[in-house]
Amino acid sequence: MAEQLLSSYGKAFRDSAVAIAVIDSVSLDIVFSNKAFLRFFKDVQAINGKNLFGLVPNTLQALRDCVLADALVACDWPAGNARFEFSAIDPPGAESSRVQCVVLPLSAAAMAGTAPAMAEAVNESYRRVLDHLPHNTWLCTAKAELFWTNRTSNLFTYGEAEFYDPGNTRHLAKVHPDDLTGACVAMSQAMAAGHMPQPCRYRLRDHNGDYHWFQFSVAPVLDESGAAGYWVGTSVNIQAFYDAEQQALARIAELETRCASSESRLLESQRVAAQQHKMELVAHLAGGVAHDLNNLLHVMGINVEMMQPHAQHGAMHQHIQILEGCLKKAGRLSTQLAGFSGRMPQNAVALDPAQLVIGVQELLSKAVGAEVDFCIDLGADLHPVLADKSYLENALINLAINARDAVDRRGVVRLTVENRVACCPGGIAGDYVMFSVEDNGAGIPPELQSRIFEPFFSTKPAGKGTGLGLPMVRIFVESSGGFVEAHSELGQGTRMSLYLPRCEAVQELAPDPSAPLQPGVGKVLLVEDDESVREAMDSILTQLGYSTMTSFNVDHAVMLMDNGVRPDLIISDIRMPGKLTINDLIDVVEARVHVPIIFATGYSADVAVTEGLIQDRYPVLFKPFSACEISARIGAVLARGAAGDGSLAA
Repeated sequence: MAEQLLSSYGKAFRDSAVAIAVIDSVSLDIVFSNKAFLRFFKDVQAINGKNLFGLVPNTLQALRDCVLADALVACDWPAGNARFEFSAIDPPGAESSRVQCVVLPLSAAAMAGTAPAMAEAVNESYRRVLDHLPHNTWLCTAKAELFWTNRTSNLFTYGEAEFYDPGNTRHLAKVHPDDLTGACVAMSQAMAAGHMPQPCRYRLRDHNGDYHWFQFSVAPVLDESGAAGYWVGTSVNIQAFYDAEQQALARIAELETRCASSESRLLESQRVAAQQHKMELVAHLAGGVAHDLNNLLHVMGINVEMMQPHAQHGAMHQHIQILEGCLKKAGRLSTQLAGFSGRMPQNAVALDPAQLVIGVQELLSKAVGAEVDFCIDLGADLHPVLADKSYLENALINLAINARDAVDRRGVVRLTVENRVACCPGGIAGDYVMFSVEDNGAGIPPELQSRIFEPFFSTKPAGKGTGLGLPMVRIFVESSGGFVEAHSELGQGTRMSLYLPRCEAVQELAPDPSAPLQPGVGKVLLVEDDESVREAMDSILTQLGYSTMTSFNVDHAVMLMDNGVRPDLIISDIRMPGKLTINDLIDVVEARVHVPIIFATGYSADVAVTEGLIQDRYPVLFKPFSACEISARIGAVLARGAAGDGSLAA
């Protein structure tokens, strides 16, 4: 209809000085209007701060009457010097009800070109400034009825320089549904308070259908009495700022994530460092305790051996057997302490896994208890492994005790030993012997499995575990060149597997403790700072037939040799108080005395290496050792020296 009217009226209609418009009588939308009507409509509302149809009395009624009567109906507005003439365009009963509105001046002076009083109040230059502001500008009544928008707002929202929404509804449809409630609340609060404390953001759809972020503010326009006649508002397009803000927020979130990650890594590093420091302290303490315990066990062991020939029968013999059993258990405890200190295994030798398991089978059975169904599966032709026998036995007993606790003394525990080709954590495949202890217990929760090798962490109830068993097992296996695998499922059980590398060496036979001691002849210089150890060693050497000279540290021993003492053999501890070290003793012996040395220590093998006792250069005995062992070692060393072998090693 609007296009037909525009085509019929043509340019003369659009440029006519008479204000003419076509209005929908129901929605009050202006279907079409010429420039004169738009200018009139806009100026009236800008000056009066009210919607035109609400400002002029009886205007709406006149508009509807013309539709009902299908006749021309007029309505005068003396205050505005205007006459409104309404005539229906659509026939009666039609679906649409459009009305033509013609606005005529009441006075002849106005027709002659004299501007009405209302129009004179509008400054043309000021109106143009408002129309061309780069921001959307609009006016609304005290009831929040939008009645005027500037050219910038119209172009953005509707794509037209002039557009009016007398029904006050179209602009609401342009606000994003998610933002409409917030905008309405902000507007209502501003009108209730008489001012808007801070701008409000909302999204507004342009004439192409795209949403843009805007920020609007409103302020009241006060009349002479100080009351708000109407409100003026501006909406600023902040899409570019919003995009930059979102990028900044995303960057901040990324930095916060990175900071949180860095903080987490820092805290983890601090925790690991604290744990390592704690482990170093505990390891140092464990090493020191193991050293002192080895000295005590060494003294007790030698004295028990010396008592055996005098108590072959009766109650004394039984007492000695009990002491020997306790010494073995204490020796295992000392081995565990030394292992926990992170030191190298003391007496790593080639072992037959089958013989080792058979030898410790009784202890394993006692460890799991009579109520547990315990079985052992030994593979055929097991490879020898290079390991410390005591350490390996302790590791298996430790795993057996853990399995017993896992089945709550009512279940199945299986020890499997077999050859395996496996890949170490570094990804290199090799031949290993696997010692696997498996139970059908409750299993370990997945969230705790990564912590089972953490020192002082235990899955057992309070008072049931120290959290040191598995860490000691892992330290021993890794120091022996192997690795540990753990597999556990809730309700299915746990399997702990120790992989020790295959060893090609021939199994070393330890001296038979029941074999008779080998008597000897010669002068032995015994260098030992511990008085009880020194006295025990002096007694056993004297009993073996050696002439013993004792010294309490390296300084004293060197002084003796500087004054002419020439022993056939030196037996010395490794670490002793004094100005001179064990390396000074070696220098003196190699430069002037030229006699073999046997070192005896309560420390572990890594201490011997640290002190310069290179492997195969000097024999080293690790306390506690038996009288049989020292007898055999002295005999071998002196026999080699007598044969003219230049090597100082046994």
